[in-house]
Amino acid sequence: MHDLNLEADVTSYSAGISVCGKGEQWQRALSLFNEMRNSNAKPNVISYGAGVSACEKGKQWQLALSMLSEMREAMLEPSVISCNAGISACEKCEHWQRALALLSEMHDSKSALVSYSAGISACQKGGQWQQAVSFLSETRAVKLEPDVIIFNAGISACEKGEQWQQALALLSEMHELHLEADVTSYSAGISVCGKGEQWQLALSLLNEMRNSEVKPNVISYSAGVSACEKGKQWQLALSMLSEMREAMLEPNVISYNAGISACEKCEQWQWALALLSDMHDSKLLPNVICTTLQATALGPARARKARSGIGL
Repeated sequence: MHDLNLEADVTSYSAGISVCGKGEQWQRALSLFNEMRNSNAKPNVISYGAGVSACEKGKQWQLALSMLSEMREAMLEPSVISCNAGISACEKCEHWQRALALLSEMHDSKSALVSYSAGISACQKGGQWQQAVSFLSETRAVKLEPDVIIFNAGISACEKGEQWQQALALLSEMHELHLEADVTSYSAGISVCGKGEQWQLALSLLNEMRNSEVKPNVISYSAGVSACEKGKQWQLALSMLSEMREAMLEPNVISYNAGISACEKCEQWQWALALLSDMHDSKLLPNVICTTLQATALGPARARKARSGIGL
């Protein structure tokens, strides 16, 4: 167009900015936007929205907020798409306060479910479980139908805040709304029950998961083993590790750590050392926790060997 002396208009620039953003070329998108400013083409809501979306793709939250502010100065009302992109940019960079402030300014976009989803996700990353639950309640107050993704963000926020009662309440609400919990929902629920030393509830959720069409993954089982460890249920922890292998899932360091710790708490030293041996066979490097537990486990083992006259 430039070679043909054709002057690009707002549509040309907006499309260029948008495609650069989609291609994760945020610098090029902003370069086009600056070129647009210096031309006769005046940026409109679509142009700004494309620019903010490009910043979101590039995790440039400050530039995204700056562009939204510039829109208002130009007497342009940010669209739902623009605000959602700004919230998502803040959420990706874990600036949850900024994300919530932006969400509160969206007076005309209460019907935008994706805005709440981004806001709740920002709360989850910021450890603000109360605010996440509050936003979930607000979606219903404005006659929205929260989906599984929004509930998962809320449950994960409760998991991070170790609020097992609230997490279970959200899972129960999902059932009431006929929303099928997925592997993320169940895993977060199992994890928070474990953190709250509610190992029976954690295993109940795992059983419920098995009986549904949701297949437990490594994260689900690891959360279950950790719950058993908190409840000093070493046999159940070992059983779960065995079940993982039968399901063709390879236990990770977190799974082994929890299993070894469960055995150590119940003074089942031989089983603890056996799990450490399994870790080595699986080419998993023991971390500091495993090394400490190994030293603890070997102490009583050496003492017993010494009493029987056998060196270890």
